[in-house]
Amino acid sequence: MFQELLDRPGAHSYGGNGISPSTTVQDPEEEEGAGPEAEVLQALSRGDRKQALKLLMGLYGTAIYNYCRHMLGDAALADDVHQTTFEQVFFDLPRYRGQSSLRIWVYSIARHRCMDMLKMNRRREQHIETREALPEVVSEELTAEERAVIASHGKHLARCLELLPEKARDAILQRFMGQMSYEEMAKLSGERAATLQMRVTRALPDLRRCLEQAGVAR
Repeated sequence: MFQELLDRPGAHSYGGNGISPSTTVQDPEEEEGAGPEAEVLQALSRGDRKQALKLLMGLYGTAIYNYCRHMLGDAALADDVHQTTFEQVFFDLPRYRGQSSLRIWVYSIARHRCMDMLKMNRRREQHIETREALPEVVSEELTAEERAVIASHGKHLARCLELLPEKARDAILQRFMGQMSYEEMAKLSGERAATLQMRVTRALPDLRRCLEQAGVAR
């Protein structure tokens, strides 16, 4: 059943350049309307988990896949984790208690599955290549120019994201792809909102420099 649901048209689309063509950067502080999630809750109240799952996949399937793809850096692994995530969503729906939005709840499951996969891959490797530490940079506010950098140059952006430390990449993806506020990110990760904001702010100049070196940002 899960493969049928996950394979249906529109379950997820991911461009060959590593970024969904429809991905845009909006203000993460602007909350989504309750309407779409209300339909999911109505399906749950009827005991129709399959319909609730279909609705959630329609709402968040593409974004969750893109998040997994960037976190894992591998399309096949992203497919596996994407499917595993929505399988867990299906089985855990009866235990959803509304302590967060369904969007944040689904992202939390996907994040944990991605982290599990990353840990598993590290254990499998005989050795891990050490990356040169990124230079410390002065914290600065997110500018319109940096937002434009995030929103464009999909292929190079995907490569540059993979060069960021795991925690920084996770925070960037939550903030811009997941459109989360820092408070929502804090609930998801268990870290302080201020810590996450600083992590994003410090990672953005590194990301921009990488894009500049690729000749796609000036």
